[in-house]
Amino acid sequence: MDRLERLEAIEEIRSLKARYFRLMDTKQWDELRGLFAADLKVLTPEGKVHAEGGDAWAAALRRSLTHAVSCHQGLAGEVGIDDDGPDGEPLAHAIWAMQDIITWEDRHPDTGWKSILGRGHYHETYRREGGQWRIATLMLTRLSLDITWPEGHQCR
Repeated sequence: MDRLERLEAIEEIRSLKARYFRLMDTKQWDELRGLFAADLKVLTPEGKVHAEGGDAWAAALRRSLTHAVSCHQGLAGEVGIDDDGPDGEPLAHAIWAMQDIITWEDRHPDTGWKSILGRGHYHETYRREGGQWRIATLMLTRLSLDITWPEGHQCR
């Protein structure tokens, strides 16, 4: 890639991440699915696979956020373009500072949270599929997570 192609790729990836946050917060689930590679891997901070496949991750986000008001902010993206992958398509990586504020109508379907305020970083890799950049791996590390529990919640 020449310098101009690298700059264009970086801008496309910045737009991809902005769409990820907007589509998630506005609950446009079908469009959100299109941002992920088919074989997307969502990793835990320890490097274990939490979810695998773009369809599975889009469904998990839908289940988690359908009955919530969410506001995700991606800040100060550090985007780098890597060498081409085995298929000749370019690869990329990025780290995004983030903040998310989420309040559920009742509570999160799995954790039981009423609301959260989180801060941390998304660590992602990208590759081009069909001429479009897609998120290939995603890992969220948190620096802080403030949790509000539903009224009457008892810790166990």
